[in-house]
Amino acid sequence: MNRKDKYYKKAKKQNYRSRASFKLIEIQNKFNIINKNSYVIEFGSSPGGWTQVIKQFTDMPIISVDLNAMPPIDNVLFIQGDILNYNIGKPIRETMAKNDIESIDVFLSDAMVRTSGIAERDSYESYTICEQIMVLSEEFLKRGGNVLLKQFQGEMTNEFLNKWKDKFQFYKITKPHASRKESREIYIILKGKK
Repeated sequence: MNRKDKYYKKAKKQNYRSRASFKLIEIQNKFNIINKNSYVIEFGSSPGGWTQVIKQFTDMPIISVDLNAMPPIDNVLFIQGDILNYNIGKPIRETMAKNDIESIDVFLSDAMVRTSGIAERDSYESYTICEQIMVLSEEFLKRGGNVLLKQFQGEMTNEFLNKWKDKFQFYKITKPHASRKESREIYIILKGKK
């Protein structure tokens, strides 16, 4: 498997922190998830490849959350914390209050635990992350808001969709060109929270 493929090289050339930037660019161009006035929270932000892209589409401060540290980016409110810690809502709430953000327009997640190579386990772990993010979205995502989540496709993907799709006006599964063909990762789009 060539990790230094054309997207890796393109990211280096265009000064993006990660090849994942191109996944978000493609999804945004197709589905228009973020607009200029969107307050965005992103999970799994480090090293900041998606953050750089989000900044191109919104003028508002961005809240970025990751277990790992992230080099600073202007107008980004970084929270170092574990998405799977059920107290993660507290620093999010505090950051929003401190910056006069009443609610979030867009939830984005490129988060994943370190993969094991065991398909069922990796799929379950990504399902767990997505579930936790959706629980947080019930508190913080405004009506009409959008969600984009990475998930490793598996037996629980349909269960996840069946649980959440009816809470939104539109849903779609997509796999951007920058995703490696052999990867089971998909991106779930949920638009227009009811």
